[in-house]
Amino acid sequence: MITGPITENENNPKNIWGSWVYKGEYMTIEIKTPASTRERLLLHSNNIAYGYKEVYKTEVGGFGQSAPCNINVICPLGVGWEGERNSVALLLSDKGEEWCSGAMIMNACNTNRPFFLTANHCYATTPIVQNVAAWRFTFQAWSTTCNPSQNSNGVTYNGSTLRANWSGTDLCLVELNNTPPINSGINYAGWSRNTAGITQTTIIHHPAGDIMKISRDNDSPVFDNFSGAQCWRLGLDQGATEGGTSGSPYFDQNHRIIAQHYGVNDANLPICQRVNKFGGRFDLSWTGGGTNSTRLSNWLDPGNTGTLTTNTTNVASLTNASLSLSIAGNNSFCTGTSSYTVNGVPAGAGVTWTSSNTSIATVTPSGNPGTVTKTGNGIVTITATVGTGCYFNNVLSKTVTVGIVPSPSVDANWDTPLKIIAFVDPVDGATSYKWYVNNVYIKSTSNNTTSLPYYGDCNTNVTVSAEVVNSCGTSGKTSTNIGTAPCGSFYSIAPNPAGDIVTITADAPSALAVKTGVSYLSESRITQVKIYNSNGVLLKTIPYTKAATQVKINVGDLETGLYFVEVSNGIIKQTQKIVIAR
Repeated sequence: MITGPITENENNPKNIWGSWVYKGEYMTIEIKTPASTRERLLLHSNNIAYGYKEVYKTEVGGFGQSAPCNINVICPLGVGWEGERNSVALLLSDKGEEWCSGAMIMNACNTNRPFFLTANHCYATTPIVQNVAAWRFTFQAWSTTCNPSQNSNGVTYNGSTLRANWSGTDLCLVELNNTPPINSGINYAGWSRNTAGITQTTIIHHPAGDIMKISRDNDSPVFDNFSGAQCWRLGLDQGATEGGTSGSPYFDQNHRIIAQHYGVNDANLPICQRVNKFGGRFDLSWTGGGTNSTRLSNWLDPGNTGTLTTNTTNVASLTNASLSLSIAGNNSFCTGTSSYTVNGVPAGAGVTWTSSNTSIATVTPSGNPGTVTKTGNGIVTITATVGTGCYFNNVLSKTVTVGIVPSPSVDANWDTPLKIIAFVDPVDGATSYKWYVNNVYIKSTSNNTTSLPYYGDCNTNVTVSAEVVNSCGTSGKTSTNIGTAPCGSFYSIAPNPAGDIVTITADAPSALAVKTGVSYLSESRITQVKIYNSNGVLLKTIPYTKAATQVKINVGDLETGLYFVEVSNGIIKQTQKIVIAR
């Protein structure tokens, strides 16, 4: 059994992907990612359910488990309902259990946003609230013959996002993470907000998690209340319902959804004798609890067209719901205002704007184009929301540098005794970076990383600073202290410990370049030697005007003990310890 490939398209805000149920004792997870991104890979197995006995009988886990009075959707009662059965799915819970039923549902925009209608009690059953990001939806799971001895694999889609739920009509609307492809054969079911003239009701569902079934009431439904929810009440003439039917669509005689199944009030009777069925009313779910998260209207008719009915439609006949949106405008500006336009906005759709930091810039609340006004200096993100629920990618952002760029965050490290590697976070809108060592300007670069030479004394605290330049000016300076300069020697002293005479020898130019990493030291030389006692008192200063490569110094006049020898080559000074012992 193989699933995949699973790509970044399956990711969601909760970073959860739920798998199907697999046979066997072992599972292999294979990951393919560029080597350069391997360290960024995060994969966590949230839970694994393992069956200790044969519970996975066949492809649909509840196959053959529903009551014998249920009618296979392929049987004569299902003739003419081919379109609607292609909208219905078996819903698996976040634990991988056969859970409920439901259906893909049309919107008034005629776009292929994959909204799925089911029951609120499938989502929120006190005290447990389901994790819809891990729900799985298996479509087209029916037998190929009326005799239900033949099972079906179906087609499974993984993961969804909650859009609306309301207990007042037992409403739950989710949006699948993946849109069925145009060759999938999946349909979006039509619906009706009308309550008059309904003469017949058909339920298409997965009772007990079984393959798809169909049930029929040949009379008009009536209004009723069930467990506090406003419902349609039916009296079935053919077929039945069971656990697993919850959330399944109630279709009127025009093949339009008017409700989703809630429950029964005669559960004390055998399944095949239970005729009273209750489904949350679609017409009341339309306005629901009065908010976007408790009603259907803003999701299924975001343009508020007042549409009363839609018809079942194949996904191949729907408009692509993915918008190609972009924000056009300057990446930076120095003073006043700048205009930004969202390209690709559908006709009639409004645009609203927000600023991530109003102390840097404000933006007009609505309109296209939007106007950004400078209120400070720095980097701000402007966000545009395209006001239509029919499409994807409705929210997009653009980073804008306003005025002088902010001070950078600088970091640096010693590379070699005479070289520093310095870097700052890259700054949007920067044209160059200025670098300083101990407040002495060194150079300007176009990159945010550079190598800096060090000309000062060793054993001295060193501070590296940087400024960022953009078209509006130069940022403030930020600094970091990288500690004392190392004293990697460019000379040797022998013998050590010493008696009366010590010899100081400068490294050859090639060895010096390897040690320091600085090529400008083109010759080895000694221009001055100083000797200090252990208390830091200067005892001797010996200049060498001709820059010797080796010198001998008489230390016979020094008492035994620890001393410091400082050698200069005309560019840097370095110090080593020496012991006088006789």
